[in-house]
Amino acid sequence: MNKEELENILSYNNHAVTMSQIAVSLLLGENPLNMKGVRELLAVYLLIPYITNSQLDKPDEHYNIPKLNIKSLFGKVINKDGTLSEMTLDGLRNAICHSFVALTEKGDLLLDDRASFATRKAHDALDDKGFCNRLELDKTRNKLLSLHKQILQQQANYNNNLLKEMVNYG
Repeated sequence: MNKEELENILSYNNHAVTMSQIAVSLLLGENPLNMKGVRELLAVYLLIPYITNSQLDKPDEHYNIPKLNIKSLFGKVINKDGTLSEMTLDGLRNAICHSFVALTEKGDLLLDDRASFATRKAHDALDDKGFCNRLELDKTRNKLLSLHKQILQQQANYNNNLLKEMVNYG
C-alpha cells in the first residue's frame, strides 16, 4: 500500500467523523464553511434533487423543480489502473445517494468508485471495489458553481414565464 492509497483509506474511513463534525458545528451555531472542501461537499449534496432520473412529484403544474441533464459530464477521474473515465452527473448522484463523498486532508473530494461506472451492474461486477475517485478541489468548485448557476437560471426563467402567464390571464 502506497501513501496515496493509505490517505484514501483514512479519508474514506473518516467520512462519518467529518460529516458529523460539520453537522455538530452547524447545529452549535459555529461556521465550519472555512474548512477546506466543506463548501464543495455541501454543494455536491445540494445537487441531489436536480440530478434525478425522473421528475420529482409537485403539488401541481405551476410548481417547478429544475432538472439538470444527468448524462452530462461532471468531470474525468483516474481509475485504479491509471486510465481515465468520465463521470456523469448520474454517476455523481449514484455515488452520493448510495455511498458518500469524503474529504481528503488536502480538501479534495473523494467519491466511491461507482461514480465513474456507467451502470451499477458494471460496478457490481468488479472484484476490487476498494478504489475511490478523487476530485480536485478547484476544478470541482468551478463545475459546482456552473451547475448551481444553471439551476438558478432555470428557476428564474420558469418563474418569469409563470408571472407573465398570470399577468396575461389576470
